[in-house]
Amino acid sequence: MSAMTIKGKNLERYAGKWVALVDGRVVESAAELPILMRKIKTKRLKRRPSVFLVPRKDEGPYVLITICD
Repeated sequence: MSAMTIKGKNLERYAGKWVALVDGRVVESAAELPILMRKIKTKRLKRRPSVFLVPRKDEGPYVLITICD
């Protein structure tokens, strides 16, 4: 199986973690969604990030979901 990528960036090192992306760039990551959401709020980003769980190699793909306040 090939590595998980977004816009040519390898996300394999984030396998099993929640990741927040803005313009295809990882702005934050965490093992748990509530922790990631707290980290995002402290960053005061200009654009709302896309948030998703990066699958491990032995898992299938997930559906990308944008969380809105």
